[in-house]
Amino acid sequence: MKKNRSLARAVFISALFAALWLACAPVRFREDISAYQSKIKMLEAKIKANSGEAQNWRDLGVIYFQTRQYAKAETYLQRANTLNPKDSKTNFYLGMTQEFLNKIPAALSYHEKYREAPRLSPYRRLMEGRYRRLTRRIVRDEMRALLLQEQQLSDSRMAPQGTAVFPLRYLGKEAKYAGLGKGLGEMLLIDLGRVQALKLVERIRLQALLDEIALTSSERFDRSTAPRYGKLLGAGRLVAGTYEVIGQDRLQVEVFSWDVPRQSFPAGTAQTDALQNLFKLEKDIVFNVVANMGIQLTPQERERIQLVPTKNLQAFIAYSLGLEKEDAGQFGAAAAFYRQAKQLDPNFDLAGARAEAAESLNEAGGTPEEAVASAQKVDPPISPDSPAGEDDLLVNRLRNLADGVGSNFVPGQDSRKPAEEVSIASELRAPPAPPPRQ
Repeated sequence: MKKNRSLARAVFISALFAALWLACAPVRFREDISAYQSKIKMLEAKIKANSGEAQNWRDLGVIYFQTRQYAKAETYLQRANTLNPKDSKTNFYLGMTQEFLNKIPAALSYHEKYREAPRLSPYRRLMEGRYRRLTRRIVRDEMRALLLQEQQLSDSRMAPQGTAVFPLRYLGKEAKYAGLGKGLGEMLLIDLGRVQALKLVERIRLQALLDEIALTSSERFDRSTAPRYGKLLGAGRLVAGTYEVIGQDRLQVEVFSWDVPRQSFPAGTAQTDALQNLFKLEKDIVFNVVANMGIQLTPQERERIQLVPTKNLQAFIAYSLGLEKEDAGQFGAAAAFYRQAKQLDPNFDLAGARAEAAESLNEAGGTPEEAVASAQKVDPPISPDSPAGEDDLLVNRLRNLADGVGSNFVPGQDSRKPAEEVSIASELRAPPAPPPRQ
């Protein structure tokens, strides 16, 4: 009896691996609709027999998508989405269909549903990546449009509460510390974002402007250029500064905060401390900037500002290099630095979240075609040659199983916000020497 059970188990495992191979085997992509006629008729018959089965509508929509008949694909995929709005494969292909139809806001709305997709779904990361790609594209287009009509922009665009925080400019010569300016600027942005009286300009919006006007590290703000940045960003307050590492263990930071509408341009405030006390120094700068703005912090705001994302300087340097690579559009390299930061400090949750976002941006590709190619690597396109019937049903069940695994471990809505992904740090201790900058 035991021998028969072992044999049955072996047969089952062999059949399962064969089915998984069938589900994952590469399928040649075809754009000729005539090759799919038999499969289309089969799916249409299934829909006629049972119009409430979302998978048949979805598969028919995917076939039309694969053959570049996007209008038809949209019709069938929307019907599938109505029947099963949480199916991540349907949402992904609906989003991609909208992209090819150049309906960017609609595409964004479908890709944004990545937050509701199961963690282990192969489409979750692709949808997140496309959502972030499209968001960057929209922001970039907005910045370009503003630059084209820059002469017509009025001073009223500079909102009194609007605050733009720029990366700090490095004055030193040690290359390994050159990336710290991105990280320090990010920390200032996060901490000032905890002040209710301020409205922070999103980091990607600021970076889009810097990319468009090609602002170099040698350029500085002055009273004549400040109104330009304020009007373009809709910010009445500008926070920026410089930093330098003196020797190997002293950090000097100078930060200024300007109120452009009121023509208030005070000199920057310089602070110096041991490099290992970088996080304490950054908090002192934030409190000084807020005080200079004339803002009275609540006890809750003060307590939240005291939070630090990591107590490990080496991890923070790796994180800063990740920000630098991300701003340069090198998302794979950025993810590697974020992962390194997370390994150096397992409690560095902000680095882990950044790594996931950068990986999704990298996998989703820069173009819709690249995103579809990535999807077909994890879930091959529907083949016109596969027989209709039992093995189709098995493959679909396996794909649905893979898409649903882990769904019970994730909340329905992913409320992840970069500015909130910080961990409470205990006492700062002297970190190891920072790694050489790559």
